[in-house]
Amino acid sequence: MKKGKRMFGVLLAVSALVFLGGIAVERSSAAEELPTRENPILVDTVGKRVLVYTEVNEMNVHQPNVHWGVVFMEGKFQDRAILKSWANHLAFHDGITKIGGKPGNNLTKETIGKHVEGDELEVTALVPGSGKELKLGEIFVDLAGKDFKIKFGGNRPAAEAQKTGCITCLESCWIAVSSNASYPQTGSIKRFINPNSKFKGNPANLPGEGKPVVLVYRVKTQS
Repeated sequence: MKKGKRMFGVLLAVSALVFLGGIAVERSSAAEELPTRENPILVDTVGKRVLVYTEVNEMNVHQPNVHWGVVFMEGKFQDRAILKSWANHLAFHDGITKIGGKPGNNLTKETIGKHVEGDELEVTALVPGSGKELKLGEIFVDLAGKDFKIKFGGNRPAAEAQKTGCITCLESCWIAVSSNASYPQTGSIKRFINPNSKFKGNPANLPGEGKPVVLVYRVKTQS
């Protein structure tokens, strides 16, 4: 009888391990899922990531612009972006909050000269099929040579009202959900006469026109 109980206990333990292993594999598989045109944003609350499906706007890989990095395809400024996102900018904002991001919300139209605040975001890029995860500075080129310091500016009311679709701006911005604290906010006229810098895509690491690039946003942990 005791031998039978021990055997039952062993079988139960093995069954539990198999069951738990199945859950682990399922989570691992889900973590490797990538967004698509049809499902353009994935919020990975376990891995603390927001994944966004974009496509290359090749004109802005070769022709520099003054600050448009990633823009929702239905936004007013989608044609000026280096990467067009199929994910809505407001959904992106809400996704970053779900993984614990704290917005700065410190900029307005009048805060010229100030830098965006909020949690810093680590942004990397996956080119499907390449097997590589690239840093933001490997897919975008800053002609002034500064590093990218992307922060979660927030700006949800302005983003909703202005309808620009801006997800990641490459200088501090009062409308974009995230933007680059390496440069201060500037006014529209000054931006075109004397811009902070100019930006374009890196053709060495980006695929051609309309090809997919998945951006991965994580809240950067403080060291």
